[in-house]
Amino acid sequence: MSIEKSHRPLLAAICASLFCMPFMLAGVNAVLPAIGESLDASARQLSLIGAFYSLGLAVFQLASGSLGDIFGRRRIFLLGIAMFALCGAALGCVRSVPLFIALRFFQGLGGAMFNASGLALLASAAPPEKRAAYLGFSGAAVYAGIACGPPIAGFVTGVLGWHWLFWGNALAFVGVFWLMKATVRQEWRTAADQPFDASGCVIYGCAMIALTFGASELAEQPGLAWCLLAAFAGLIFLFWLHELKSQYPLLDMRLLAQNRVFALSSLAAFVNYSSFFGILFFFSLYLQVGRGLEVEEAGLVLAFQSVVQALTTPLAARLCRSWRPGHVSAVGVALCGVGLAVAAFLTLESPLGLIFVIQAFLGAGMSLFALSNTSIILESAGEKHVGQASGLTGAVRTAGQLFNMVVITLTLGFFLGNAPVDAATLPAFMRCMRVDLVIFCLCNLAAVWCVLARNRN
Repeated sequence: MSIEKSHRPLLAAICASLFCMPFMLAGVNAVLPAIGESLDASARQLSLIGAFYSLGLAVFQLASGSLGDIFGRRRIFLLGIAMFALCGAALGCVRSVPLFIALRFFQGLGGAMFNASGLALLASAAPPEKRAAYLGFSGAAVYAGIACGPPIAGFVTGVLGWHWLFWGNALAFVGVFWLMKATVRQEWRTAADQPFDASGCVIYGCAMIALTFGASELAEQPGLAWCLLAAFAGLIFLFWLHELKSQYPLLDMRLLAQNRVFALSSLAAFVNYSSFFGILFFFSLYLQVGRGLEVEEAGLVLAFQSVVQALTTPLAARLCRSWRPGHVSAVGVALCGVGLAVAAFLTLESPLGLIFVIQAFLGAGMSLFALSNTSIILESAGEKHVGQASGLTGAVRTAGQLFNMVVITLTLGFFLGNAPVDAATLPAFMRCMRVDLVIFCLCNLAAVWCVLARNRN
């Protein structure tokens, strides 16, 4: 389906930003050893580089959607782009590890701002019959960024140095800023007369901080981690109470309480993302430690899933036009379940081609599910709540990823203790991988139930 001419600059700017954000996330993870060597960073500090970036995303996802409704989605998008670009330019220059980690946090904040407002802009600009197509282009851009990040980052780091990865990305975002600023005029403000729920934002941000660090500290400091996770549960309950009483909430809880389609779609997203993210972690160790592949070879194998997701997302958009989106998402969840079930029976003697088959199921399943489910969430929320719905979409994805991290950390501690994954502990690792994949299959069944129950509504 053709894109309306007046919307092409908007779509180009949003797709470029949604390509660059996961590109940087995957690319930085791929060249962390080079960054650590240059900055003389410890392994713990290297882990914080990724954790603080994810924290910035998690803390500000909901707030960004609400801010876009109040001050204008285009304005918040531009502010996020500017913050991401400035932090990226600075990251290429700093030599202090603490400053590097802090800048990654603020870069994550910028990413949350343009990610949430970008989805809301697409949903607001697209005609109803073309919304799936617009979201399909944005989804393909995300998966392409994930696939391109590691190989391009490795090449740039090898030829020019890791600093140019940040400087080049900052220049790309300058182009995105100019394109949006010069060609798109409408702000799409749907709540201009409402105040911002600052206290709700603080409570939610503290909850995400507790969840992020609780999940990351489970292996090293379990006592502190469980205290943080308990604090997260208490803060989320406090946030729920606060939002129910607030006249202008950060997230309108009535949407979740009274809109079954919106609530079940959001729950399905959280559960399915909870079952999905750990597969790359397990496959990376399985291929390198269990099958003896070099890190570059393993990276190329694992990129296949993102390639499948990028290629099948336009197909998902076409299916949503000719078929009900609820049915498309049900097929997507089922394909993910098949991939997880097959992966649970992997052994060290399994043919390597089976990894590609599993990734094909998971990649196609996630593209079918993510596009159609996001369309349903944004549609069911209504125009007034599109910003909140787009923020919630990113929030449940991040929360699912963190829940997945908690499950993996707990089971690895049970099967391996503090021992590394090597030839001696490989049998224990394989048992851990099988148990976790069975758990993820059960999560997938819960997502199937959510989707089927949602479709009846």
